[in-house]
Amino acid sequence: MSEHNPIKLYAVHGWHRDEDYARLFEFIESADNFFYRVVLDPDAPSPQGDGVAARRTLISEALKEAECVVCPAGTWERFNDWARYTIDTARMLDLPIVAVEHFGPKNMDPRLKGHAAEVVGWDSRSIVDAIRRQARHEDTTRFDTIEFDL
Repeated sequence: MSEHNPIKLYAVHGWHRDEDYARLFEFIESADNFFYRVVLDPDAPSPQGDGVAARRTLISEALKEAECVVCPAGTWERFNDWARYTIDTARMLDLPIVAVEHFGPKNMDPRLKGHAAEVVGWDSRSIVDAIRRQARHEDTTRFDTIEFDL
C-alpha cells in the first residue's frame, strides 16, 4: 500500500454521514502512512435517481471495486436495511468485512459479528491494522513498548 496504490475502502452508510461514519474517518485519518480511497461517498448522487433500485445498483458497483468493507455497529443498527444489503452483497463478492464495535458500552448484534472477518474497537491503530490485514493481507508486526521506571 502506498500513496499511488491506496486501499479501496467501502464504509457502510445510510446515505448520509452519520456520527459513526464521521468518527470512523476521523480515526482512519489520524493514522500515519495509511492511504485509502473511498469507493462510494454517501453524498454522491445516483445517476439513475434516488430510488431503492438505483441505490442498490450503486452499492453493488462500488463493492466490485472495494478491497475491504468496514461497518460500525451503530451504523448497522441505525440503517439496518442498507447495512444488511451492503454486507450481504459484500459476502457474495467474497469481500472481507471489518466490524467496529459500538462507541460505548453496548453489545454488537451477533449477526454483524458473525459476518465479520475481524471485529475491532474504536482505536485508530486497531481499525487501520485490521483493514490492512483484511484488504491486502499485510501484517503490521507492531508491538507496544512499555517502559518501567525502577
